Amino acid sequence: MDSYSIISNDRSILGESPVWDEKLQRIYWVDIEGKCLHAWSYIENKKLIWNFDHRLCAISLTNQNNILLCAFDTFFSFFDITNHIIKKLDKQVNLPSKVRFNDGKTDGYGRFWCGSMSESNPSKPGGAIYMLDRKQEIHEVIKGIHISNSITASFDNKNFYYADTYKKLIYKTSLYKNKPYIKNANILVDNSNVSGFPDGSTVDSNNTLWNAEWNGGQVAQYDKNGKIISTIKTPMKKPTCVAFGGPNMNKLFITSAKDINSNEDDASGKTICIQMNVKGQLSNRYILNL
Repeated sequence: MDSYSIISNDRSILGESPVWDEKLQRIYWVDIEGKCLHAWSYIENKKLIWNFDHRLCAISLTNQNNILLCAFDTFFSFFDITNHIIKKLDKQVNLPSKVRFNDGKTDGYGRFWCGSMSESNPSKPGGAIYMLDRKQEIHEVIKGIHISNSITASFDNKNFYYADTYKKLIYKTSLYKNKPYIKNANILVDNSNVSGFPDGSTVDSNNTLWNAEWNGGQVAQYDKNGKIISTIKTPMKKPTCVAFGGPNMNKLFITSAKDINSNEDDASGKTICIQMNVKGQLSNRYILNL
């Protein structure tokens, strides 16, 4: 593959949800099974870590620099990175037994979208995708998903992407500013004939979709019609999610999961960074009205 740099030598059991903070100049990511939040500060050249009692599955920046919106395994909360205070939202989702939150991102309208998945039986469509609006009201938008992933809004905020990893399908649908629902979801990518499974995604400034392929050892770039533009082979078999960042927004960060068959010399479970010829968009921020 192309040359890459390793952001941290920490090996995540299940690394996910990379988010670039342009104000603090740092990349965040989570280790779901490790129950922690990681960050690397470009300004301080320093690794940061926060540990929790619950599994942290997905995060979003907010309009308050010191506060992150967090989807823990079964609840939403705000987390103050300065004083380490966790504040649960007043309203929560009553998730079914053995179902947890998984992938999540904020759209350009300041709303957080987060999906869930069945842990006991991935072949059971017990997951869903929820939208947390700016009034902190939670809406169940999509039902009947096995493992939700690839949640991201397009650069122009006209479209919304999501995947059912178990079915190896990525969907594309329309996104509406003032409505807590989506319409006309169509299959954008069908990966049923490839070894990898669609995991986390992001979009670049050209509105193309970048998706990490779990068990496929690569990141694929798709055009608006779902045609592959390019692929990046990764030094880990299980890349999990991607995010653009860096001072010029031209670095692609890739998280991964630890592979039990890996050796000490590979990048399994690590977060890497690749210099790109394309720029990404800034991470959207959840609008927190204090």
